[in-house]
Amino acid sequence: MLLKTGYVVKKPETLRELIAFVMRLERVLLAQPRLHVKDVCLRYGFTKSSLYRHLRTGRFPRPVRFVGPLWRLEDLERAEIAGRIRRP
Repeated sequence: MLLKTGYVVKKPETLRELIAFVMRLERVLLAQPRLHVKDVCLRYGFTKSSLYRHLRTGRFPRPVRFVGPLWRLEDLERAEIAGRIRRP
């Protein structure tokens, strides 16, 4: 299985391996700053509906699904530099 983070891991076969895998994955995901929908809307001056409209058109980076949609700060900053989105 290939994760988006670039790590290649084998499929956990035992409960112990699965728990260890989930704990490692949680550390990787939580180590990077994440923004919730409300935070992203405040940062860019969007309403929720306009944020999701930008997602559908591909103008805005896709969120990471963990416990609800979360955006990596680095993805948002990369989109700002590319000129796809801008802050008010």
